[in-house]
Amino acid sequence: MNLIDLINRKDQRLTLNGNWRQIKVSYNGAVWRGAEFSDGASCTISGIDKVYRLASLPGAIGWFVRLRNIAKLPVNLFSRRARVEIALWKNGKRFAAQRLRFGLSAVAVPMPWTKKLGSIPDGAELHLSFKAPKGYSVELLAHKALDRADLLKRATGNGIEIGPGPRPQVHQSAATSVRYVEEMPIDKWAELYDPTGKYGTPQADFSKYVIGTADNLPADDNSLDFIFSSHVFEHLANPLGHLVRWRDKLAAGGVILAVIPEMHSTKDATGKPSTIEEIEIEFNAGIWRPTLAHYERYFSLRGMPQSANEMMEKNSSIHVHFYDKHNLAILLEKAVKEHGFSSYEIIHTENHKDFYFSIWK
Repeated sequence: MNLIDLINRKDQRLTLNGNWRQIKVSYNGAVWRGAEFSDGASCTISGIDKVYRLASLPGAIGWFVRLRNIAKLPVNLFSRRARVEIALWKNGKRFAAQRLRFGLSAVAVPMPWTKKLGSIPDGAELHLSFKAPKGYSVELLAHKALDRADLLKRATGNGIEIGPGPRPQVHQSAATSVRYVEEMPIDKWAELYDPTGKYGTPQADFSKYVIGTADNLPADDNSLDFIFSSHVFEHLANPLGHLVRWRDKLAAGGVILAVIPEMHSTKDATGKPSTIEEIEIEFNAGIWRPTLAHYERYFSLRGMPQSANEMMEKNSSIHVHFYDKHNLAILLEKAVKEHGFSSYEIIHTENHKDFYFSIWK
């Protein structure tokens, strides 16, 4: 679970008590994001029975905890007093718990349940409470940070960025020539997505923008060195078909680069990963636009199944498919084995809100 995403979007399922703050710290040679808690602080997440990733009752979810010596005190036997209790609550009663003692070295946070529980009861809450000695605080490390620069450095040569809105991520340079593809003129885009100018549409330079769609990119076959998109791929029906059409636009050795939401770390966490079977059905049927079934699934997950027809009529933007590193690997492996790609790479870290992939022609 992405604790930082829950905090940033002020998710109603999250309750934080006591003194706390977001942090970015170094751990094990990498940058991590998390939260720092004072002695007596606590964190509660409700609705965990609906989170698909937790249905298998994993023993841990990628969180780590350690002490921070905020008062610069001499190191002593403080670890006897440093602990976190991880508990499962329902209707004000605790029915499963783990207690973990720790020190300055980070240790994995265990989940409170065992397989004997069978399943997480409806309406259950995950509750963490922190105890730290005087002069210390507790750092909960939620996820290792990813750096998009690791992906963007591959966007060299002649390429296209799909759907950047007014904030493209690939920029012109001596090594890179890029055009930006949007489905509509920018005045229409601003009317639909940025009526207040929040995303900077009035200040954006649209001289490099062209009108086109993801399934029919305005480029000659075998002409592009890269195709980049950020938070676009999940909106596409027939993702395999899109990959195949993009392959045709790439020159030999060209690459598709994408940033997509990690479903278990976003609002999609209550859904199930899209299967290769449903993706193959769309490919074989030549489906290029979201269907009513896609809309029904998306809005049912958000508790608004009645909105599906109306939102489809408005051509509202939705997540058509849900991805994690496992089902994406199956899709990309199929693209390599059966559809003319040479190799792929997935860049992923647990609990990060999105992750990256590259696939080469």
